Amino acid sequence: MASAFTPHGEVRIHYLDSGGDDLGAPLIFVPGMTDVAEDYRAVLPAFGRRTVVVEVRGHGRSDAPAAGYDLPTLGADVGAVVDAITAGPVHLVTFSRGTSAALWWALQHRDRVRSIAIGDYVPQEIVLGEPQVRFLLDGRWRGTPVRDRLDETAALATFRAAQIRSFWEPLSDWQPPLLAVRSGSGSIIDADAWARYRQLFPTAELHEFDDSPHDIFRPDRQRYPLLVREHTRRADARP
Repeated sequence: MASAFTPHGEVRIHYLDSGGDDLGAPLIFVPGMTDVAEDYRAVLPAFGRRTVVVEVRGHGRSDAPAAGYDLPTLGADVGAVVDAITAGPVHLVTFSRGTSAALWWALQHRDRVRSIAIGDYVPQEIVLGEPQVRFLLDGRWRGTPVRDRLDETAALATFRAAQIRSFWEPLSDWQPPLLAVRSGSGSIIDADAWARYRQLFPTAELHEFDDSPHDIFRPDRQRYPLLVREHTRRADARP
Protein backbone atom coordinates (compact mmCIF):
# COMPACT_ATOMS: atom_id res chain seq x y z
CA MET A 1 0.00 0.00 0.00
CA ALA A 2 1.50 3.33 -1.05
CA SER A 3 0.94 7.01 -0.40
CA ALA A 4 1.41 9.11 -3.55
CA PHE A 5 0.81 12.53 -5.07
CA THR A 6 -0.22 13.74 -8.51
CA PRO A 7 -0.33 17.33 -9.79
CA HIS A 8 -3.48 19.17 -10.75
CA GLY A 9 -2.01 22.36 -12.11
CA GLU A 10 0.15 23.70 -9.31
CA VAL A 11 -1.74 21.80 -6.61
CA ARG A 12 -0.55 18.41 -5.34
CA ILE A 13 -3.35 15.92 -4.82
CA HIS A 14 -2.67 13.05 -2.44
CA TYR A 15 -4.04 9.53 -2.75
CA LEU A 16 -3.64 6.20 -0.97
CA ASP A 17 -3.10 3.30 -3.36
CA SER A 18 -3.70 -0.29 -2.24
CA GLY A 19 -1.75 -1.68 -5.18
CA GLY A 20 -2.47 -5.18 -6.44
CA ASP A 21 -4.48 -6.43 -9.39
CA ASP A 22 -7.02 -3.97 -10.75
CA LEU A 23 -8.89 -6.74 -12.65
CA GLY A 24 -8.97 -4.48 -15.69
CA ALA A 25 -10.47 -1.44 -13.96
CA PRO A 26 -9.24 -0.02 -10.64
CA LEU A 27 -11.60 1.29 -8.02
CA ILE A 28 -11.49 5.04 -7.30
CA PHE A 29 -12.92 5.90 -3.87
CA VAL A 30 -13.86 9.50 -3.05
CA PRO A 31 -14.76 9.70 0.67
CA GLY A 32 -16.58 12.32 2.73
CA MET A 33 -15.84 15.87 3.78
CA THR A 34 -14.39 14.98 7.17
CA ASP A 35 -12.56 11.83 6.02
CA VAL A 36 -8.89 11.27 5.38
CA ALA A 37 -7.46 8.47 3.29
CA GLU A 38 -5.82 6.81 6.29
CA ASP A 39 -9.30 6.10 7.71
CA TYR A 40 -9.63 3.39 5.07
CA ARG A 41 -6.23 1.72 5.00
CA ALA A 42 -7.45 -1.36 6.90
CA VAL A 43 -10.57 -1.92 4.75
CA LEU A 44 -9.10 -1.48 1.27
CA PRO A 45 -8.42 -5.22 0.80
CA ALA A 46 -12.16 -5.89 1.19
CA PHE A 47 -12.87 -4.11 -2.09
CA GLY A 48 -11.20 -7.01 -3.87
CA ARG A 49 -9.11 -5.12 -6.40
CA ARG A 50 -6.66 -2.24 -6.62
CA THR A 51 -8.34 0.64 -4.80
CA VAL A 52 -7.27 4.27 -4.65
CA VAL A 53 -8.59 6.71 -2.03
CA VAL A 54 -8.62 10.32 -3.25
CA GLU A 55 -8.02 13.31 -0.99
CA VAL A 56 -9.26 16.36 -2.88
CA ARG A 57 -7.61 19.69 -2.13
CA GLY A 58 -7.84 20.85 1.47
CA HIS A 59 -8.09 17.29 2.77
CA GLY A 60 -5.51 15.07 4.40
CA ARG A 61 -2.10 15.44 2.81
CA SER A 62 -3.26 17.25 -0.33
CA ASP A 63 -2.36 20.90 -0.79
CA ALA A 64 -4.78 23.52 0.51
CA PRO A 65 -4.42 26.49 -1.86
CA ALA A 66 -6.06 29.84 -1.23
CA ALA A 67 -8.67 29.33 -3.97
CA GLY A 68 -10.20 26.70 -6.20
CA TYR A 69 -12.88 25.00 -4.10
CA ASP A 70 -15.77 25.07 -6.54
CA LEU A 71 -17.22 21.73 -7.55
CA PRO A 72 -15.76 21.63 -11.09
CA THR A 73 -12.27 22.08 -9.64
CA LEU A 74 -12.82 19.42 -6.98
CA GLY A 75 -14.13 17.09 -9.66
CA ALA A 76 -10.99 17.76 -11.68
CA ASP A 77 -8.92 16.81 -8.62
CA VAL A 78 -10.62 13.41 -8.81
CA GLY A 79 -9.86 13.26 -12.52
CA ALA A 80 -6.18 14.05 -11.93
CA VAL A 81 -5.90 10.97 -9.72
CA VAL A 82 -7.79 8.80 -12.20
CA ASP A 83 -5.43 9.85 -14.98
CA ALA A 84 -2.41 9.19 -12.75
CA ILE A 85 -3.62 5.65 -12.10
CA THR A 86 -4.89 4.50 -15.50
CA ALA A 87 -5.71 5.51 -19.04
CA GLY A 88 -8.59 3.05 -19.04
CA PRO A 89 -11.90 2.51 -17.24
CA VAL A 90 -12.55 2.72 -13.50
CA HIS A 91 -15.19 1.83 -10.96
CA LEU A 92 -16.22 4.85 -8.93
CA VAL A 93 -17.15 4.59 -5.24
CA THR A 94 -18.23 7.44 -2.99
CA PHE A 95 -19.21 8.18 0.56
CA SER A 96 -21.11 11.22 1.81
CA ARG A 97 -20.10 14.60 0.34
CA GLY A 98 -17.37 13.06 -1.79
CA THR A 99 -20.25 11.98 -4.02
CA SER A 100 -20.65 15.44 -5.54
CA ALA A 101 -17.09 15.78 -6.86
CA ALA A 102 -17.02 12.17 -8.03
CA LEU A 103 -20.26 12.50 -9.99
CA TRP A 104 -19.15 15.80 -11.52
CA TRP A 105 -16.16 14.01 -13.02
CA ALA A 106 -18.08 10.84 -13.93
CA LEU A 107 -20.82 12.63 -15.87
CA GLN A 108 -18.19 14.22 -18.09
CA HIS A 109 -16.27 10.95 -18.60
CA ARG A 110 -19.02 8.37 -18.93
CA ASP A 111 -16.99 6.21 -21.29
CA ARG A 112 -14.44 5.63 -18.52
CA VAL A 113 -16.88 4.62 -15.78
CA ARG A 114 -17.89 0.96 -15.48
CA SER A 115 -19.97 1.34 -12.32
CA ILE A 116 -20.87 3.75 -9.53
CA ALA A 117 -21.51 3.08 -5.84
CA ILE A 118 -22.91 5.87 -3.66
CA GLY A 119 -22.65 5.64 0.12
CA ASP A 120 -25.39 7.49 2.06
CA TYR A 121 -25.74 10.52 -0.18
CA VAL A 122 -27.90 11.90 -2.93
CA PRO A 123 -26.72 12.72 -6.48
CA GLN A 124 -26.52 16.46 -6.02
CA GLU A 125 -24.43 19.23 -4.49
CA ILE A 126 -25.86 20.35 -1.16
CA VAL A 127 -25.53 23.88 0.22
CA LEU A 128 -25.25 24.21 4.00
CA GLY A 129 -25.95 27.32 6.03
CA GLU A 130 -23.24 28.93 8.14
CA PRO A 131 -24.62 27.53 11.45
CA GLN A 132 -24.58 24.00 10.02
CA VAL A 133 -21.03 24.45 8.76
CA ARG A 134 -19.81 25.74 12.12
CA PHE A 135 -21.54 22.87 13.92
CA LEU A 136 -19.79 20.36 11.65
CA LEU A 137 -16.36 21.97 12.03
CA ASP A 138 -16.71 22.18 15.80
CA GLY A 139 -17.64 18.51 16.07
CA ARG A 140 -15.83 15.19 16.09
CA TRP A 141 -15.67 12.43 13.50
CA ARG A 142 -14.53 8.89 14.22
CA GLY A 143 -13.23 9.93 17.60
CA THR A 144 -11.12 12.94 16.62
CA PRO A 145 -11.88 16.65 16.23
CA VAL A 146 -12.92 17.60 12.71
CA ARG A 147 -10.49 20.53 12.77
CA ASP A 148 -7.62 18.03 13.07
CA ARG A 149 -8.82 16.23 9.94
CA LEU A 150 -9.06 18.99 7.36
CA ASP A 151 -7.84 22.48 6.67
CA GLU A 152 -10.48 24.74 8.21
CA THR A 153 -9.94 27.60 5.76
CA ALA A 154 -10.23 25.20 2.84
CA ALA A 155 -13.35 23.62 4.34
CA LEU A 156 -15.03 27.00 4.71
CA ALA A 157 -14.07 27.88 1.13
CA THR A 158 -15.55 24.58 -0.09
CA PHE A 159 -18.87 25.12 1.67
CA ARG A 160 -19.09 28.76 0.56
CA ALA A 161 -18.36 27.86 -3.08
CA ALA A 162 -21.11 25.23 -3.12
CA GLN A 163 -24.15 25.70 -5.34
CA ILE A 164 -27.45 23.90 -5.54
CA ARG A 165 -26.87 21.40 -8.35
CA SER A 166 -28.84 18.26 -9.15
CA PHE A 167 -27.36 15.21 -10.86
CA TRP A 168 -30.52 13.11 -10.53
CA GLU A 169 -31.68 13.58 -14.11
CA PRO A 170 -28.37 13.23 -15.98
CA LEU A 171 -27.49 10.16 -13.92
CA SER A 172 -30.93 8.70 -14.62
CA ASP A 173 -30.57 9.37 -18.35
CA TRP A 174 -27.22 7.59 -18.28
CA GLN A 175 -28.24 4.57 -16.12
CA PRO A 176 -24.76 3.23 -15.25
CA PRO A 177 -24.58 0.11 -13.09
CA LEU A 178 -25.47 1.69 -9.75
CA LEU A 179 -25.26 0.64 -6.11
CA ALA A 180 -26.64 2.93 -3.42
CA VAL A 181 -26.58 2.47 0.34
CA ARG A 182 -28.77 4.31 2.82
CA SER A 183 -28.02 4.54 6.55
CA GLY A 184 -30.62 4.07 9.24
CA SER A 185 -30.33 7.70 10.31
CA GLY A 186 -32.18 9.05 7.28
CA SER A 187 -30.35 12.34 7.80
CA ILE A 188 -29.07 12.55 4.22
CA ILE A 189 -31.26 10.15 2.24
CA ASP A 190 -34.76 10.65 3.63
CA ALA A 191 -37.77 8.56 2.61
CA ASP A 192 -38.58 10.79 -0.36
CA ALA A 193 -35.02 10.66 -1.70
CA TRP A 194 -34.93 6.87 -1.29
CA ALA A 195 -38.20 6.59 -3.21
CA ARG A 196 -36.66 8.75 -5.92
CA TYR A 197 -33.71 6.37 -6.17
CA ARG A 198 -36.14 3.47 -6.66
CA GLN A 199 -38.14 5.39 -9.28
CA LEU A 200 -35.25 6.77 -11.36
CA PHE A 201 -32.94 3.75 -11.15
CA PRO A 202 -35.12 0.65 -11.52
CA THR A 203 -32.14 -1.69 -12.04
CA ALA A 204 -29.97 -0.28 -9.25
CA GLU A 205 -28.90 -2.26 -6.21
CA LEU A 206 -30.34 -0.45 -3.20
CA HIS A 207 -29.37 -1.44 0.33
CA GLU A 208 -30.40 -0.08 3.73
CA PHE A 209 -28.02 -0.29 6.70
CA ASP A 210 -30.62 0.15 9.43
CA ASP A 211 -28.06 -0.22 12.23
CA SER A 212 -25.66 2.39 10.83
CA PRO A 213 -25.49 6.12 11.53
CA HIS A 214 -24.46 8.34 8.64
CA ASP A 215 -21.06 6.66 8.96
CA ILE A 216 -22.03 3.50 7.06
CA PHE A 217 -18.67 1.95 8.02
CA ARG A 218 -20.15 1.44 11.49
CA PRO A 219 -20.76 -0.98 13.10
CA ASP A 220 -19.41 -3.24 10.33
CA ARG A 221 -16.45 -1.68 8.53
CA GLN A 222 -16.41 -4.22 5.71
CA ARG A 223 -20.11 -4.37 4.81
CA TYR A 224 -20.09 -1.55 2.24
CA PRO A 225 -16.74 -2.59 0.68
CA LEU A 226 -17.95 -6.17 0.26
CA LEU A 227 -21.15 -5.00 -1.44
CA VAL A 228 -19.02 -2.86 -3.76
CA ARG A 229 -16.77 -5.84 -4.45
CA GLU A 230 -19.66 -7.92 -5.77
CA HIS A 231 -21.21 -4.94 -7.57
CA THR A 232 -18.02 -4.25 -9.52
CA ARG A 233 -17.64 -7.90 -10.45
CA ARG A 234 -21.16 -7.98 -11.87
CA ALA A 235 -20.53 -4.75 -13.76
CA ASP A 236 -17.35 -6.18 -15.28
CA ALA A 237 -19.30 -9.22 -16.46
CA ARG A 238 -21.86 -7.14 -18.35
CA PRO A 239 -21.60 -7.20 -22.16
